[in-house]
Amino acid sequence: MNVFRFTAAVLILGVALGWQAAFASGNATVEDMRRIAEEGNPKAQYNLGLIYLRGDKVSRDREQAVRWFRKAAEQGHPRARHRLGVSYLKGQGVMQDSLEAADWYRKAAEQGLSRAQYNLGLLYEKGQGVTEDASRAEKWYRRAAEQGFVKAQYNLGLVYERGRGMVDQDYVQAADWYRKAAKQGMARAQHNLGTLYAQGRGISQDEVKAYAWFSLAAAQGSSKAQKNIEVLTSRMEPPEIAEARELAADLRSQ
Repeated sequence: MNVFRFTAAVLILGVALGWQAAFASGNATVEDMRRIAEEGNPKAQYNLGLIYLRGDKVSRDREQAVRWFRKAAEQGHPRARHRLGVSYLKGQGVMQDSLEAADWYRKAAEQGLSRAQYNLGLLYEKGQGVTEDASRAEKWYRRAAEQGFVKAQYNLGLVYERGRGMVDQDYVQAADWYRKAAKQGMARAQHNLGTLYAQGRGISQDEVKAYAWFSLAAAQGSSKAQKNIEVLTSRMEPPEIAEARELAADLRSQ
């Protein structure tokens, strides 16, 4: 009997480890994932939620996705908490509820998830599910921006360029955050940084640098940047334009 029990335990452990190994390697089937999720593994629960959300090898089912996201979220899984917030904000698989969205975003944001910090900042900026508060929007954008989240860097630049509520207008900080986003390739940030260079706001006026940043944005389809290039071309000397194009090439290669 003892031998039988030992053998059975070994077999059960072996199967469990097999599921875990398949899960860890990314080769788990949907049924493997479901078994691990039903055992309470939050990562498997989150991934199973994604499978249902995307309809990956199963029929797309947003209610099932929310069910599994919730199980993982209640165990503290930050990405599941964020995804549950998205579901509530968009009314996907659950009744739309901005208050619930904000609550789940906050939980994930406080765990350091940059996308949740950015989205919570958006809610504060719009007054959606929370009281509109530019200073709190700035706080959460900054946390995400400091982790390199490009949309947060751009939005933080906007907050400082415009100045809202308790946040003072600050072109120096606006230029700094636009530059960070621009170097990551965001066309809107490249355009806005070019505008600050052209106007000399927060940074020394420099039409060569303005032209260069406009060029990068225009290459990505920004019609505003293209129009600004045409304006600068009409008043810049050929050597300055050549210098600006060379600078744009250098920036593009970085």
